[in-house]
Amino acid sequence: MGLLACTAGLVWAQPPAVTAAAKPDATGKAVAAAKPAETAAPAKPASATPDAKDPRSWIWSSPLADFSDKSYRAAVEAIFTDYEKKFGHKLEPGTLRRAGLKVNTNTAGLTTPPGLVRAVIAALEARGFKAAELFIVDRSESRLHDAGFLPLNTREGEGTFDDVQVIALERGRYYNLKWSYDSNVAPDDEIEQMADRKRLEWTIDPNQRQSLLPVPLLVAVDFWINLPVGINDDALGVSGTLVDATLYASSNTGRFFENPQSGNKAVAEMAAVPELQRGWVFSLLSLERYQYAGGPIFNSLYTRSEPVLLMSPNPVILDQLLFDRLNRARQSRGLDAIDHPAYLDNAVVLHLGTDDPRQMFLTRVP
Repeated sequence: MGLLACTAGLVWAQPPAVTAAAKPDATGKAVAAAKPAETAAPAKPASATPDAKDPRSWIWSSPLADFSDKSYRAAVEAIFTDYEKKFGHKLEPGTLRRAGLKVNTNTAGLTTPPGLVRAVIAALEARGFKAAELFIVDRSESRLHDAGFLPLNTREGEGTFDDVQVIALERGRYYNLKWSYDSNVAPDDEIEQMADRKRLEWTIDPNQRQSLLPVPLLVAVDFWINLPVGINDDALGVSGTLVDATLYASSNTGRFFENPQSGNKAVAEMAAVPELQRGWVFSLLSLERYQYAGGPIFNSLYTRSEPVLLMSPNPVILDQLLFDRLNRARQSRGLDAIDHPAYLDNAVVLHLGTDDPRQMFLTRVP
C-alpha cells in the first residue's frame, strides 16, 4: 500500500486493493485532493502500515448541503451504510436491544446539534430499534434542559426527545461506586457537590477522590455512539471526542480541569476502561459550529462552521483533526497556537487509536 498526498498537505493511507473486507464502491475510493474536512497534521516519521480490517484505521467524511434535519439524515445514513458494508457490522439491536447516544451540552450555545441526534435516531430506528430501546445521555440535567433535549418540569425517567428517553447522569442512580476512576487529585468543587448530594439524594461522599463512570454506557447496552462538539479548553487544550466521553460523562471531574497534568492522564485512562470501550462503536463529529478560542465558555466571535460530518471508531484521530483546525483558525486571527494535548499522546500509548492521518484510510460519502 502506498501513501496518497493531498494538496492541502495532509497525507492519508491509500485504501488497499479489493478484498472481501474492503469492497469497491463509489464511497470507498481514495481521494485525490483535500477538502475543508481535513487539515494538515504535524510531521511525524512514517510508521507501520495500518490494518484495513480494523475499523479504527478508518475515518468517514460526508458533506452537508446545509444543517437541516434532512441533510443530517442523508449524511448519517450514508456513513452508517458504508460502515456496515465495509465491516459486516450491522448497527441493529443485539441481545440487549439497547443503544445509547452520548451528547454534549456542557457549553451553552455550543452543543450537539439536535438535527444530528434526530438523524442518528432515525437511522437506528430504520435498523430495527424502537424509540423506547434508545436513550440520550449527558451529565447535567439543567444543561440538557437548556440545549432543548430535556423538557422542563419533567420527573426523573419521564423526559424524552423525539420519544427517546433522556438521562441526566448527575441523578444519583446513574452512578455507582462499583464503576469508578480513582485519582489522588482532591475535589475542587466540594461545596457544589455537597449541594448536589442534598438535592439529588446522593449517597456518595463528595470528599471521596473518585470519579464515577457513566453506568448507562457501561452495562445493559448493545452499543453507544458519541456525538461530541469541538471547543478549545484552557486546561487541556482541546475538548472534543475523548473529553466528551470521559470528563463530561463522569462525576467529580472539575478537579482535572484545575490540574491539567492529572487531567490529561485521566482522559486517556478513563477512555481505556474496557467496559466503556466494549460498547463505544464510534463517534460522529459535526463541524456545524466549533470554537477555537475563549473556551470553554461560549464566544461566537471565535467560532467557525463547516458543512461536514466526520465519523471514526478512532476518537484520537478526530481530536487530532480538531486540534489542527483550531490552530489554523487561531493562526488566521494572530493568536498563539494551542500546545498538542498530552491526553492524545497518552491515548496513543494506551492503543485507543493513532493520531497520524497517514495511518488512516479516508472514505468520503456519499
